[in-house]
Amino acid sequence: MILFYAKKLLINRSWIYRKGDCMRRIATKLLVLFLLIMVLGVLSGCGKTIPAGHRGVYFNWRAGTDTGTALTEGWNWLAPWNRIYLYDVRVKDQQEDLSILTRDQLNIKCDLSIRFQPVADKVGILHQNIGPEYYTTIVRPTVRNVTREVIAGYDSIDAYTKRSEIQDTIFKGVVAKLDQKPIAISAIMLRNMDFPRSVTDAIERKLAMKQEAEKMKFVLEKERLEAERKRVEARGIADFQIIVTKGINENLLRWKGIEATLKLAESQNSKVVVIGGAGDGLPLILGK
Repeated sequence: MILFYAKKLLINRSWIYRKGDCMRRIATKLLVLFLLIMVLGVLSGCGKTIPAGHRGVYFNWRAGTDTGTALTEGWNWLAPWNRIYLYDVRVKDQQEDLSILTRDQLNIKCDLSIRFQPVADKVGILHQNIGPEYYTTIVRPTVRNVTREVIAGYDSIDAYTKRSEIQDTIFKGVVAKLDQKPIAISAIMLRNMDFPRSVTDAIERKLAMKQEAEKMKFVLEKERLEAERKRVEARGIADFQIIVTKGINENLLRWKGIEATLKLAESQNSKVVVIGGAGDGLPLILGK
């Protein structure tokens, strides 16, 4: 209606003049406003703003998805008949709760935290091959399958005591499975593993018995080392006695007796010394 009256006002100037200058100014403003609205409408369909932390995938109605270029943040121009699909490339955290059987058929509950993000410069490939629901389509099933395979290889007591090892194995397995996909897995954390109370009590008893056995091994090893030390010490004393015995003879004893007599003679204490009282000539001390 606005366009109709604007044209009518412009074509039929005599009618405008009859209505006066006021109507002419109103018609001109309406026409300018209409043209401005049309221009803004066209321009709004010729571009799209990509927000922070996102990348854009350009889709051409004739050529299809542009897998070689990821549009960066800011304003990007495009024809109204084409499209730009947005992908959040920031790190995201997703939690998963699983119920898994161990190798000895024990049902345990696991809480996982997965940190992931699409590879920023490969969002075109991701969009073409998988789509925006890539976590639900491929990441979640992969994490669940790898986690079940890993934990199924452990007995309950091993799963209870080797949480860090299980976590590392799950992470490496998921990364290997998604190696050819444009998705980056930065971490998988095993936040919790819930065991039934009866099972935890049994595991704790087994651990206590294992620790006691390890302690007994330590004590036995300590006693063995102590016995070995005593054998070495006794062998040393025996060797010393053999050496000393071989070195003692009559002349040595006589010389030691003379040294003892001289030291007694130098002493200020009163004493009685009989020299040569014994058969070997050593001094015989009677009193002092």
